[in-house]
Amino acid sequence: MADECCGSFGGIITIEIDGERWAPTEADVVLDVSNVEVSGTANQDGTGAFTSKPKLFGADITFRKPCGAKMNDKMRKCKINATIVEEDNNRTHLFTAARLVGAPKLNLSNGEISGLRIEGSRYQEV
Repeated sequence: MADECCGSFGGIITIEIDGERWAPTEADVVLDVSNVEVSGTANQDGTGAFTSKPKLFGADITFRKPCGAKMNDKMRKCKINATIVEEDNNRTHLFTAARLVGAPKLNLSNGEISGLRIEGSRYQEV
């Protein structure tokens, strides 16, 4: 069955981490949807040479601080399950047994937490 929302982007996006809903801000949510990075270079004779290396799936997220959330505790969790839902486009992105990485920063003027990523080896779009 073809995706009826193929070619549609934006709209309402929700983030849920370990059952707790986090409200994304106006900032974009950007996903790394491949677990391989390929780079190319030229040999001395001009022919191409390519190398690939594994990497983790990931998501750059910026969100409003949930009431009562203690970011230090969240950062210390070894595994999280994260769900990112594109409500208007009928797509869900699942990160299973992933981890929060980065250096979270809280903007006291607007409640925005930035500097975080979700990274893990298990990702799927459903």
